[in-house]
Amino acid sequence: MFSGQISRIHRVCLFLLTLVFAIGVVGSAEAARRKKKDEEDAGKSFTVNEQMYKKLIVAYEALEANEYTQATTILKELEKRAKRLNAYEIAVVYRMLGQTEAGQERYKEALVYFEKCLVGDALPHAQALTILYSIAQLYMATDEFEKAVRTLKKWFTQVKTPNANAYYLLAAAYYQLEQIEKAIVPAETAIKVAKKPKPPWLQLLVGLYYDTKQFPKAIKPLETLIMIDPKKSYWTLLSGLYSHLELEEKSLAVLQLAYAQDYLIKNSELRSLAQLYLYHSLPYRAGSVLEKAREDGFVEEDADYWEMLANSWLLAREFDRSLGPLQTGAEISEKGDLYARLGQLYLEREQWKDASEALKSAIEKGGLQDEGTTHLLLAISFYHQKQYQNAIRNLKTARRTETEAVRKSANQWLLLVNRDAQALREAQQAEEALQDEPAAQPEEAPQVEQVSQSLQEP
Repeated sequence: MFSGQISRIHRVCLFLLTLVFAIGVVGSAEAARRKKKDEEDAGKSFTVNEQMYKKLIVAYEALEANEYTQATTILKELEKRAKRLNAYEIAVVYRMLGQTEAGQERYKEALVYFEKCLVGDALPHAQALTILYSIAQLYMATDEFEKAVRTLKKWFTQVKTPNANAYYLLAAAYYQLEQIEKAIVPAETAIKVAKKPKPPWLQLLVGLYYDTKQFPKAIKPLETLIMIDPKKSYWTLLSGLYSHLELEEKSLAVLQLAYAQDYLIKNSELRSLAQLYLYHSLPYRAGSVLEKAREDGFVEEDADYWEMLANSWLLAREFDRSLGPLQTGAEISEKGDLYARLGQLYLEREQWKDASEALKSAIEKGGLQDEGTTHLLLAISFYHQKQYQNAIRNLKTARRTETEAVRKSANQWLLLVNRDAQALREAQQAEEALQDEPAAQPEEAPQVEQVSQSLQEP
């Protein structure tokens, strides 16, 4: 479960980039410095002639309406007149052509135009920063992660207060380059700078902590992620993380919350919850979870399931409810251990015949973890049915085991069984002898007349 959940975090980090090309993308902090930069740009010409302005307006309106063909036609015509345009005008044309290509998801073509519009430093500084940031985004979209890193680092040197999005973008670029250690600091900074961290940022940071085995650090961003985006995968991942850190009570509490919200519907998830209940000595809850899961069709009814259900009811002292699961599990299991458990339960309930049948089935199926004990228990069940020879035969097998305690117990039982068997034989012999003796003839009773005469004699 744990490794599967981690891999899902990694897949989430293959994020979708949203390209933003509007002026001001560098964030509100840039606005505070614009006045100063405007003073530096005062000596440059950032104007367009009236005729070109009108065409740019039409092109802009077409671009806003997603009429890319119309916008491209107008801008291409202006591009052909590049020699007659000033540096700022041609930069504006290239910038808008880049926007047009990006709007059609033709990112490589957009990159060409955006890079051209920065040549000659013709744009105002704020606009140039906007384009530089967009270029970094386009490099990410075209899987050119090394170029994205270089571009972002250049952008960072020119921005006094970078926004959270930029830190996230840099972290993601490092992640894609598998430079995990370098990705952690910008990923952490993105969360710190943001007023409201976005789920992808938190997902990335959690994934980075997992990759570097910094599991305790992963707790806080994962808890935050659950608060703002309570998906099932985050609940189960947090529970697994707590369990990995041996915070079992928290692990159980998280899984209980997920179960209460009907998030747990997978076989592995429901069994994990039942196991945690058993670990915390809550067997009745474990049994209830497993039974309901079977009724809902959410679990695989294999031998392990039936054994866990039986164990839950046994520990909860619900003996009658444990018999059925043990019997079903024993029948489908490849080994005889569940039959042995069933036989032991029957022994405890003094159901000797049922016990001997189950224990014989255990031995016949084989693969027992403790065959010596099984023979010992079978001998005891035979003893209570006065089947002494069967008991003796199984006790002799049991005392050949390597387990000293079983050998010792088998020898003690053997003395008892032999004694009782001998007593039974003697009793049977005495009975047979009694039946073989001729019946004693009773003396003939005197006749009434004889008695009367004797009484009259002096």
